[in-house]
Amino acid sequence: MSNQVTSRSLASRLRERLQSVSPFSLTLLGLVGVLGNIFPQVEILKLFHVFWFFAFWPFVSMLISGSKQSIGLDTDDEAGPRDWLDMDSGWRGHLAFLLGVPLSFFNPLVFRQDAMQLLGSLVAIGRHRGSLPEPETHAQSTDYRLPVEGTWTVVNGSPIKEHSHSWFPATQRYAYDFVITDEEGRSRPAGTDTSIENYYCYEEPVLAPADGVVVDVHDGDPELGRAGGFSHPFKRSMTGNAVTVRHAEDEYSCLVHLVPGSIEVEPGDSVTRGERIGRCGHSGNSAEPHLHFQVQDHPTFEVSAGLPVRFHGVDVDTPGVDVTEQTGWTEPDGSGRYVHVGQRVSAPSGGEPTRRDDTAGSSEAMASSGLSRARMLGRVGIGFSIGGFVTVLAGAIAPSLQTVALALAALAGLGLFYQVGRDLIDGNRIGFGSLGTVCGVGVASALVGAFAAQDIFTTLDSSGVGTGMFVTGFLLYIAVWEYGQRDLFQVISGVADK
Repeated sequence: MSNQVTSRSLASRLRERLQSVSPFSLTLLGLVGVLGNIFPQVEILKLFHVFWFFAFWPFVSMLISGSKQSIGLDTDDEAGPRDWLDMDSGWRGHLAFLLGVPLSFFNPLVFRQDAMQLLGSLVAIGRHRGSLPEPETHAQSTDYRLPVEGTWTVVNGSPIKEHSHSWFPATQRYAYDFVITDEEGRSRPAGTDTSIENYYCYEEPVLAPADGVVVDVHDGDPELGRAGGFSHPFKRSMTGNAVTVRHAEDEYSCLVHLVPGSIEVEPGDSVTRGERIGRCGHSGNSAEPHLHFQVQDHPTFEVSAGLPVRFHGVDVDTPGVDVTEQTGWTEPDGSGRYVHVGQRVSAPSGGEPTRRDDTAGSSEAMASSGLSRARMLGRVGIGFSIGGFVTVLAGAIAPSLQTVALALAALAGLGLFYQVGRDLIDGNRIGFGSLGTVCGVGVASALVGAFAAQDIFTTLDSSGVGTGMFVTGFLLYIAVWEYGQRDLFQVISGVADK
């Protein structure tokens, strides 16, 4: 009997150890394969490229889980907090998922962001000296309200690891997905199709969760007219249209998937708690209209660490399983409260907020000017990374660096034509800042062309060159925003203290 107990104990501990190994960590071993591309002496290290396939683990896990549930093979009898919801899109949702994986992989704009999230988690972990923020110890500086009006449902997200939005990457660890549901748990009326206008939350106001200064805005991302698991195949960002607001030192809120053209603020604007900044939409990586909300420690989505967020003045109803009772999780002491997946949440209406004076003060003007430079140089870094990804992809088809350089030049030309044409149609002033990404791709094209013209670089293959360019662009992106965070925003605090 004791041997059986010991055996079970060892098996249990082994299972726990295996479960603690994150596919994210295994994915990063793919970087070792890059050394095999750059140095012929260690070419055997190319075998480590197989670890890149672990990047698809979340997708495979979701697909297997969804397929088992749809055909009744799910052997987990334990009730879950989402069981009362009726949001299953059936076989169409699984089909949309299968189609979305290759589309995202071969979309250089989205793949760049996905890869930077993985690498950025390393940066975030390093910034916190190996220990990311936790609900029990994180000291929140700002009183946050819900970023919506009325009653919404938390369909993803919790400070509890087992029920979190995404424990990895680090940026989305404490994120939330909000939708509006009826009493039956549907996000659209029964019997209606998946047109986005049928979803209860579509085009509902999205509000600033606290006073702050807008640091970044991404608008103009396309939105597919259908949901049910489908998102726009030519999206330019996984976040879609989004707004990032600085509320305090190392505290930024990010509001994602907004309706294109609905954003009412610009970088450098001051916003007031409860002020409308846009409308809930279906842009970016979105299975159906919803609001993705997170608080992070950095102005950039890709390299930030998610922060656990307490909401003030929030009323909570739990129609299904209470995850706090299911897991034995105890709310840490502190003001405000955490919300969890499966709960319906609402904030008492406080009336229309009074918008701050649109005339920026001297500190805000200086910060806005610095932000413009940071965004411009950051986009150049993004463009250079995109050029690196295209170099790897194009090199697999046509290994000649001359051919790759021409492909990058064509991509930069198309990007220039698109951006200039869009600015002219929208009546916007054509500035260098809006062309930063195009310039980055152009620099990448010139660099690959220079490599191809020099005999000394003939030993380099396109995968090694492209990977080096991708990492270089990412490092530039990090450096630019680190400067922006640590120095430019000190202007606001410095002037305010005088």
